[in-house]
Amino acid sequence: MSTPAFTEQSLGKRGSEIVTGSVTGKKFAIIVAGPRGATLDSFTCSNKTGTASGLTGNLPAGYTSYGNFTALDVSAGSIEAYNA
Repeated sequence: MSTPAFTEQSLGKRGSEIVTGSVTGKKFAIIVAGPRGATLDSFTCSNKTGTASGLTGNLPAGYTSYGNFTALDVSAGSIEAYNA
């Protein structure tokens, strides 16, 4: 029996990337602010509706968001982005 995709993503089985600048053209399912937090200037996420302004700016350490992320722009700190 195979492991469901959401479980593989949440356990990091599909890998992750530490983002400290800009990244585009990749697919991430989960983003987590690093141990010192992060400043997220902008992002692209196809399945977030309504205002997303609460997700940009200073994020505290461990802040987690789920979605279909395809671009991130981090100007301070780091974000661990889990592959979709």
